[in-house]
Amino acid sequence: MSRKTELVLVTALLLLAALLRLWDLSHLPPGFNRDELAHIRITEAMKAGEVSVYYQIGDRLTRAALFGALNTAASDLVGSGLLGYRMLPLWGGLVTLALLYALGRRLFGAPVALIALAAMSVNLRAVLLARTVTAESLVPLFTLLMLLCLAVAFNLRREVTFRVPYTLPFALLAALAGLSGYLHYSTLFLGPLGLLFFLHLWRTGQPLARRAWSMWIFVAVLATIVALPYLVSTLRDPELSEAYILWRERPTTIGQAAEGLLNAAGGLVWQGDERVTVNAGRHALLGPILALLFIVGVLEAIRRWRDPRHTLLLLSLAAGLLTDAWVKPGVTFTAQLVALPAVFLLVGTGGQVAWRELHGRGVARAWRPLTALLLFVLAVNSWGMRDRLYQDWKNSPAVRAAYHSDLAALAAYLDHTPDNLPVSLCITGLNAPGDAGLSPRQILGLMRHRTSEPVRHSDCRAGLVLINAGAPMRFVFADPADRKTMPPELADWLVGAEPIAAPGLPAGSVLRLDVEQRLRDAGGRWGLFAPAYFMPEADSQPVQARLPVPLEEGLTFAGYDPSALDGERRPGGDPIVLVTYWRVDEPLPDDLGIYAHLLGYTQTEPPVLQIEPWAEANSIDVKPGELKPRDFFIQVSYIWLRENLRPDRYALTVGAYRDEVAVLENHLDVLDAAQNYAPHGDRLLLGHITVVES
Repeated sequence: MSRKTELVLVTALLLLAALLRLWDLSHLPPGFNRDELAHIRITEAMKAGEVSVYYQIGDRLTRAALFGALNTAASDLVGSGLLGYRMLPLWGGLVTLALLYALGRRLFGAPVALIALAAMSVNLRAVLLARTVTAESLVPLFTLLMLLCLAVAFNLRREVTFRVPYTLPFALLAALAGLSGYLHYSTLFLGPLGLLFFLHLWRTGQPLARRAWSMWIFVAVLATIVALPYLVSTLRDPELSEAYILWRERPTTIGQAAEGLLNAAGGLVWQGDERVTVNAGRHALLGPILALLFIVGVLEAIRRWRDPRHTLLLLSLAAGLLTDAWVKPGVTFTAQLVALPAVFLLVGTGGQVAWRELHGRGVARAWRPLTALLLFVLAVNSWGMRDRLYQDWKNSPAVRAAYHSDLAALAAYLDHTPDNLPVSLCITGLNAPGDAGLSPRQILGLMRHRTSEPVRHSDCRAGLVLINAGAPMRFVFADPADRKTMPPELADWLVGAEPIAAPGLPAGSVLRLDVEQRLRDAGGRWGLFAPAYFMPEADSQPVQARLPVPLEEGLTFAGYDPSALDGERRPGGDPIVLVTYWRVDEPLPDDLGIYAHLLGYTQTEPPVLQIEPWAEANSIDVKPGELKPRDFFIQVSYIWLRENLRPDRYALTVGAYRDEVAVLENHLDVLDAAQNYAPHGDRLLLGHITVVES
């Protein structure tokens, strides 16, 4: 094969690989899964200056820091969102292919390297890795760097030839061995792999310089220095380290160990990992033809075990399979990543063996039938990739659930739909932690590219944001079904809203809402029919406050629904539903909260109001830090009366606080506009609730 032909084939394969990995990258996968969110959270923590050796986010899993550090640099360069966070895995996947070819050509020649490159270019697992924002995506690249450094350090080509060792390859080898713990638990075995390979060279009598021994001492010392922070952190608290995964997930019986080994080997050729985040169906890593070539390559490597080239592949394959067998009984593609480069190189050596057998049996131009077979496999795998990945896997309900595809579609709409109307977004569980300890609002933010688009978030089961005093806006549901769960007090504000077509979102997701005049009219009604009072001091009578009433921090109490005061209440019965309206005059702090307290009176004469609440609701169902001046937000507070609440007359009060409501110093002062905005207590009295016996 001429060098020109070789370059044409390599270029074509790399272009095909790039196309498969780039096509629809920002929508396939259709969002971020739990593990990706965990690594993105680590990336954002590093950007905020929280640097550590490894991180835990509350899911019992520890993740090392190297991927987060690299992704911090990459996302700073290209941006974040569904596309930006995936650029590092994409680049890593393409460089992995280039290094695979370079290593294969150095060890076995161009034909083996081309077969390995072709097999990995269209491999489903390799394509998924290049689209996955996790440390797993860089393990094959890291492994190939280690193998290539070993080959260069010992001048390993078609055969080991004598050469005085150079310092640079060994220094790189030491750095990689020391950094292996910072990437993934599976790469912890690369250091021992290098040592075993050196011992194999020594025991098989390969031509080694005496200086090689001193160089290995240099490698051990430098690797230890690089790994020192990781070693100290692990020894300080082993259970919090990523290496502890190997202990926690160990087999407990010999039967489990044997089952794990069989499943690990079977995952390559028979049945693969069943998790939708690492596999499209339970497909094995290799198809039937490539699996056959792989088996032939393994047998050839075993037969020629004294050859360092084959030993290097066998050691890498064994490291991945034994890790997989050790971690869990089932097939775990995550654990066998170190074996991935060796698998494809063994497929290449299997193809070389097949060519030699055909040539030895007198088949004229034996490379032709073999080339035709490999081209057929390449075409079938490419076509199968189209069906498995771009159709079946992409549209699978399990995949869409695992990758939060509804939020991803919403992020794409917000990013790609230019509109001068601001967005008030209803998303349930606004601040409730979910996957990777992130709320749906935070997950949506990580998926977005264009953060300049003004969005106000609310959980419309109890909160609602009316932007710019109710002026025209887009009201968007993360899930249109959430409209049915809205309380009538909030749903009433959406009456008359006009649906807007939103590509990629279910019907009814986006509404055009204009309630500016209605909100202005409501302000007049509150002033007439919903009086509010400054809190009385001692035995004085309450003084009516003129609505709206300003508070500290740029917050203004605009009014409330007086129906909360209607009728008598019974302990243990339905809650008091208090709807309050608030206006934003200045940027609000993120830790703002709204409280509604039911206060009792002492049994003295005259009765004195007690500050300790008998019933309360302390919450806020909007994101206050996002609100702008002239925005209004509505808060629905549900005040439940416990069954042992004594019958009496109680005062219904409202106010705002920061951080914790129990700390009185955190309550925002109510300001008296008529007295030059002097403080006048920390809450407003709305009226009285009468509680009668059940």
